[in-house]
Amino acid sequence: MFIAHGEKLRKNARWIMAGVLLLLIPGFIALFTTTGHTDRPGGDLPMIHGKPVNAAEFARALTLVQAQYVILQGRELRKTLAAMDQLKQEAVIQLLMDRKAQELGLHVSDAELEQQVRHLPVLLNDAGQFEPERYRRLTIYLNNKGINEAVFEQVLRAQLLHEKLQQLVTAVAQATPTEVQQAYLPLHEKLTVDLVRFDMADNQTPVTTSNAEVRAFYEQSKESFRTPARVKVRYATFPVADALKTITLSDDEVTEFYERNKFKYTDTNNVPKPLAAVKVELQDELLKLRAERVAGDRATELTVKLVRQTDATKSDFSKLCASQGVAVQETGYLTAHDKPAGLEVGAEFVQKAFSLTPDQPYSDPIAGTNAFYVLEFVDGQPSAIPPFEAVQDQATAQVKRLRRYAVTLDQAHATVDQLKKLVAGGRNFAGACAELKLKIETPAPFTVTDEKLDFPAATSIQQASLGMKVGAVSEVLRTLTGGVVFSLRARQAADLAEFEKTKEQLTRQVLQRNRQALFNDWIQVLIHDDQVDFKIKPHQTEPEEPATAN
Repeated sequence: MFIAHGEKLRKNARWIMAGVLLLLIPGFIALFTTTGHTDRPGGDLPMIHGKPVNAAEFARALTLVQAQYVILQGRELRKTLAAMDQLKQEAVIQLLMDRKAQELGLHVSDAELEQQVRHLPVLLNDAGQFEPERYRRLTIYLNNKGINEAVFEQVLRAQLLHEKLQQLVTAVAQATPTEVQQAYLPLHEKLTVDLVRFDMADNQTPVTTSNAEVRAFYEQSKESFRTPARVKVRYATFPVADALKTITLSDDEVTEFYERNKFKYTDTNNVPKPLAAVKVELQDELLKLRAERVAGDRATELTVKLVRQTDATKSDFSKLCASQGVAVQETGYLTAHDKPAGLEVGAEFVQKAFSLTPDQPYSDPIAGTNAFYVLEFVDGQPSAIPPFEAVQDQATAQVKRLRRYAVTLDQAHATVDQLKKLVAGGRNFAGACAELKLKIETPAPFTVTDEKLDFPAATSIQQASLGMKVGAVSEVLRTLTGGVVFSLRARQAADLAEFEKTKEQLTRQVLQRNRQALFNDWIQVLIHDDQVDFKIKPHQTEPEEPATAN
């Protein structure tokens, strides 16, 4: 709608997506938070007021919700039953919001959409001005994720429409002074704790295993021993820097490029600067674009020659590259998550490598940060589960570690029971620990909102300390290597002066939280009043992944 597609995005992907999130998150916050279970997409159509929803409208809503998820997460939604249920539910909710917005006369004009895009922070240059090149990079990145420009703009339009609806519905929401204080003060108290670690490394209890136990563990956990698929490729490199040496620009070419792109070189009044003032910068940009094109064309020329080969004329990849003066190197075995050593390339390099086979051994040109690459398949190793004998030592070590972890936790719980009895009998935490010969650590004071704290189970301790009485003793909190117990030594009131400094911003945050809560409640009422039937088909609950010890 705004700008045609251009060259491939090769860097700053996270940086670009972070800016898009600033727009998408407010209207997408309710995704996967509504209650109930639904059938998978593709089953019976959901019903509103006793009638099936329009199939075309529902399909469009599904597409937009999936695109929203990709934009937010940078990857496709996992195709689990629960995720598909939630996807379907959110699509129906979006249909409800679209209908309600239409009833209320709300709409988003092309001008509003364009204005929103032009003010996305990620698309602005250092002077705060919209840069079409950044938008082109974004659209290329999204295309690589399966989202074309039209769908992206539909996502933005839907989000703007739902924001308008949310603003209308939540206009009565407010943030009281008490709410604002309660949102700040408990989270900014300075807390001092004494803690004791129970670590596997310090536990000297003998742990033994039998061969039968280890084999049983292996049989139950075979997938954890699976080796990933691996691939090895040769690659021809076409550096952009080499292409740059072959390019010269005429004054007419520079002038023409300036006329087509002068809106990118504006002053503070949004007026294009004269050519003389930006000529050097403009020449550098044009040279880079031409060099990338030349390098890409050279890579394409090689792939054409490779594809046109017959079995009779097929030549050695390395010799063919050498005849064109192109360097060839070989990777080691790569897994799907590896990054080739020494190359500034994105995930596409490895993805292409894994798509090659002995029958189709050559890739199309792949754009890196400073070069283009063409790959040749060398060898592949499938994913496999090694036989028990090959991983017996590894499995034995894992069983012993699990046993030692369990023993450590059991001893920790027994010790903490004794510790609590001593404290209940009048001992303070330090005295009780001394009697039980436990070593106390006292980290620096912290708040519940502090990050990157340098002590074990920090997040769990922060959460457990909320509302905890001074002198109280916690339960055993699990860590990756055992557990900890802590006692709250002191609680210092939050600094009211600091509260006043952030009060205005915090008030806005509390107001936004209240608006979101009100809007979520309104959505639930809308679902009830419109007699929404998600066409539930019960299915067996999928097993959850075990929680990670904090």
